[in-house]
Amino acid sequence: MSDLNAVRRAARKALLAETGTEAPKWRQVHTDVCEEPDAIGPVCTDEGHDADDPSAYGCCPEPVIEVESPAIGAYLVALLNADREGGAA
Repeated sequence: MSDLNAVRRAARKALLAETGTEAPKWRQVHTDVCEEPDAIGPVCTDEGHDADDPSAYGCCPEPVIEVESPAIGAYLVALLNADREGGAA
């Protein structure tokens, strides 16, 4: 098994425990009052959370991962969602 497959399996196990799914859809989020997103996190499925609201609240699933750069955050979201859609093992 490749290193990528090993870490992917470990991450999916952790995500299942935290989000209820092995491969959640990801988005950029705000954890603080700022102009640009400063974190990434799984999409919040709480019915009280407006899908267009990019803030991370208590209803949002973990992990919310802070990133220094919105460009890097966008890249990570794209990678995680592509991996999710690709169904890689």
